[in-house]
Amino acid sequence: MTKDVEILGKFVEEPREKPLSQTSLVTSAADMLQNWRRVSLSSDFLARYYSYYFPYREKAKQKISRDEAENNISFVMNELIENTAKYADARDKTVTIKIMLFENDIVFQVSNYLTTSLSESFIKLAREILVSNPEELYIKRLERNTESDSGDSGLGYLTLINDYGIRMGFKFEKIDAELVRVTIQAAMKSMEER
Repeated sequence: MTKDVEILGKFVEEPREKPLSQTSLVTSAADMLQNWRRVSLSSDFLARYYSYYFPYREKAKQKISRDEAENNISFVMNELIENTAKYADARDKTVTIKIMLFENDIVFQVSNYLTTSLSESFIKLAREILVSNPEELYIKRLERNTESDSGDSGLGYLTLINDYGIRMGFKFEKIDAELVRVTIQAAMKSMEER
């Protein structure tokens, strides 16, 4: 890892196993922002597609059920894509969305480009999310948001961690003096703990 790359949290560069299925979508933040419905359409499509790898509720023994998988995948993808599209402030508006299904995990990966100044505040937010108690930080941020209209609360990421058991990882790659590529990786268990 060079000094121009910073990795925070549980970010896996190369998975140990080959994915059972993998899908990528490359789009533009501008396209997403012009028609916000595209965010939920993309999330719902990927969720529906991947839900068919899961059994119906009656047959779900240790895996999550098809309905639960579809709902969880859609929510996680929607949150990640929405944040990525909303905060793509750099000259390069490319958004890359990737989902990988493994035997026991679903890994979501979303990348976009930020200006150096916005990436610095995002690195600070990512560090705080990763080192804090997520439940306490959620309450603290929720209270702060009622007092101010700050858009960088991290509530979405904290919801993913608290409610969906997501393991978060962040990768910041400095492209040049003004441009940073940010990749957010979110891993979710596909097996139920019994």
